[in-house]
Amino acid sequence: MKKFLFSRNYFVKETIIIYKEKIIIMVLASKIFYLKEHIGINTIAAKLKDYRLTEIQQIDDKEYEIGKSVTSLEATDNGLKGVFEESFIVDFKYRDEEFKIPLSITTYFEFYRKNGNLFLILLAKKERANRIATLFSTVLTAEKNQILEIEIPSETLQKLVETRREQTKVIFFDNVKLPGVEKLSLYGSNILDTNLYQEYIRIGKIWYIVLEMEENIVVGLTRNGIITFFSKILEEEALDFIKEKIIPLSSLI
Repeated sequence: MKKFLFSRNYFVKETIIIYKEKIIIMVLASKIFYLKEHIGINTIAAKLKDYRLTEIQQIDDKEYEIGKSVTSLEATDNGLKGVFEESFIVDFKYRDEEFKIPLSITTYFEFYRKNGNLFLILLAKKERANRIATLFSTVLTAEKNQILEIEIPSETLQKLVETRREQTKVIFFDNVKLPGVEKLSLYGSNILDTNLYQEYIRIGKIWYIVLEMEENIVVGLTRNGIITFFSKILEEEALDFIKEKIIPLSSLI
């Protein structure tokens, strides 16, 4: 059974937030990477276009294609976007009965070139995004370590929250200079106007923030490029927002 994350009457499971037993919002997770070596967009398109690693499995009398593939590749002004699809068989149990059900998970992605750097945006939770990034690295370069996490400097996150003081609701600090303390956190309204904020910023570095970056767009953001949209947003809108608002915060820009 998957664990629930409990915080202030909110239960979070997968990408659904449940409040008092009612689904109120879909949370969209994403992560940004960059490519170490220069690879042309045409080369990426050629290598991903025909990527398919599948097999046929049977459930009862019906056959299903199981495995991984890249679909819907499309050139953009500064890169390439598409969908990574993974299909597999899931086992379920209801009382004494067992069922096998085919399941497909799709992940939107985009390669985006800016200021000479090539970024990879994956609309997926951390573990899945890391796995797909490693797979793409292997497909594109034959090496697993050529697609890496971006870094957003702590100082950049500090400037961001200090310019949106009233819109900032959560801050986590790491690298804390206190024995036995790994992380510190602040929650609430006007947290930047507190003495605790001044103390924590002096003895630690900002690791994670939650703030309203634009009207009705609330995001969580970490130094290693994990973005969580807590507001309702379409995949295409999320990709555009990341390109316009988040990637410029990277230390590579």
